[in-house]
Amino acid sequence: MNSVEEYFNHVQQLIDHTPDVAIERYEEQLLSENRGVLRIRLRFPDEALLEISEAIVIVAGEPHWIAYRYHYQGPSAELVFRYDDAPHHPEIPTHPDHKHFRDQVLGNPRPSIDQVLLEVVAIRERARQSKV
Repeated sequence: MNSVEEYFNHVQQLIDHTPDVAIERYEEQLLSENRGVLRIRLRFPDEALLEISEAIVIVAGEPHWIAYRYHYQGPSAELVFRYDDAPHHPEIPTHPDHKHFRDQVLGNPRPSIDQVLLEVVAIRERARQSKV
């Protein structure tokens, strides 16, 4: 990956291939060829919401995240999960990277947006299956 713009295009393609999602907000901020900010709000038919926020820099063709947050909440606005790198859990082995999962805080390295989207799709599919 040689530029932030290439990374942004990759993310857009991932979203385009995610089923049953509407883009409420898609904001790319190119600060330079190698540095940018991405802010996305994705809404699902049942009103569940996925928010993606990243500050990224490309160094020697590799993306590096300055900051990130991937927040998924269910239809009643309840937290399902949030990955972030806010440094408020120094007790976590992957500090500052961690995952809020319902009422727990877990050590977790930063997932890719692809992994986050796959996790959301899997959660939604399990919920759909349980209603059938």
